[in-house]
Amino acid sequence: MRAVRLRSIAKAPSPIKPGSSAVEVLLASALFALMVTVFVGAYIFGRESSALSGTRNRANLLAEEGLEAARSIRDSGFANLIDGNHGLSQATGTWAFTGLTDTFDVFTRQVSISTISPEVKQIISTVSWQQTPQRSGQISLASRLANWRSPAAGNWAFPILDAFFNLTVANSGNNTANGLSIAYANQKAYLGRVNGGGREFFIFNVADPNNPILLGQRHLNGSPNDIVVNDNFAYIGSTDNASELQILDISDPATIANAGKLTTVDLTAANSGNATADAIALATDGSYLYMTRNGGSEFLIFDIQTNPANPGNPVGQTNALVGAPNDIVVNGNYVFGASANDAAELYVINVTNKTAPVIGASLNLNSGNNGANGLAIAFANNFVYLGRAASVAPEFYVINASNPLAPSLTGTLELGANVNGLAFDPAKNYAFAITADTANDFKVINASVPATPVLLSQLNLNNSPVDEAYAPDIDRVLVTSSDNNQELQIIAPQ
Repeated sequence: MRAVRLRSIAKAPSPIKPGSSAVEVLLASALFALMVTVFVGAYIFGRESSALSGTRNRANLLAEEGLEAARSIRDSGFANLIDGNHGLSQATGTWAFTGLTDTFDVFTRQVSISTISPEVKQIISTVSWQQTPQRSGQISLASRLANWRSPAAGNWAFPILDAFFNLTVANSGNNTANGLSIAYANQKAYLGRVNGGGREFFIFNVADPNNPILLGQRHLNGSPNDIVVNDNFAYIGSTDNASELQILDISDPATIANAGKLTTVDLTAANSGNATADAIALATDGSYLYMTRNGGSEFLIFDIQTNPANPGNPVGQTNALVGAPNDIVVNGNYVFGASANDAAELYVINVTNKTAPVIGASLNLNSGNNGANGLAIAFANNFVYLGRAASVAPEFYVINASNPLAPSLTGTLELGANVNGLAFDPAKNYAFAITADTANDFKVINASVPATPVLLSQLNLNNSPVDEAYAPDIDRVLVTSSDNNQELQIIAPQ
């Protein structure tokens, strides 16, 4: 038989060129290693970030506990508040000062006491800890405690209009512009008026509350809807579309009208989502300034620690709110807002991450009426005090905020009129409300029993109050008014 020669099958050409497979393997290995590094790094960073946030929240609670302990010690006797640095102990079942600091787990706490006046002490509760081997952390909360048992303390059961100041054409350039906003710091009142001729910003010395003295004034663009003071600067939330935030150097009140004393921040569509929305309300914790607006991002955060005279664009913002709060107050890592949102008259905004604030919680106040707007807010002793528009529902609310992420309604009070402003004395647990009550527009509320706040007293200011601030060291309420003869009013206890 003849042998048959088999044809060989041609070998398919290799898609890999000679010498290239090793390079490709190296590139693939490097890419894989890079991806592993990224994912592992993100995982580790996320765990670390969560751990640091939790640690900071624990520190904040310990700092708040320090203030509450000092208040408890004050209640046992004002003389127990001795100037200096103290630790805390509860070994006997009640709070007492011991040593210079106390420790809890990784935290070290110190309560510092200093004298503001013979009947008022400044309390600063500071908690520090080692966040990482390279970085330490610290939180400080401050409060003022009065000697509420002192016979020298006034009786707010009988408030009186103690003094006033009339802004005229001669001393301000205009005698008809209404008062709009007011702040208090260092025995000085900072008053803003509606833009309409004359000057809009004024500083008064009220160290002697019976004799307010005008120290300085200046023109502002727009109307100053709100004012907060921090160190040597007044931060003004304005209606001016080119300078919604105005920063005024107030270190020398007599020179505030000079060029260079005022800097501004223009909130545009690019940096805030809206170029024409007005600033509504402001609050500060000393390092950051918080603002609400009626358009674009309704809530914004500015860094005033790095450059207090010119903070620049917001470092954080959110447009997740339904309607901007009409008033805000800050405590620790949370900003509380009184809102026109019918489903959330109280907003709680978590500002732990200053670059990414989020709504931490909200509360629907539907007692009798679900549609009355939240107008005013105050915070003291782990409670939020909120005022609403007049309706068939109560206008004054006490809300337990010991857990800011789960606020709960504690008590209410019917006042029968819009609560347009709230100030609070944490030493006496008195709320001071300015209202639209045509007969008695100034009211003092005793909130010492949170579940059952009661109306202590009231006063007729001729239906004129617009905004207010409480001055704890002189025990006065400062009111800015629409009364053309009394733009600054000073209310005192008898």
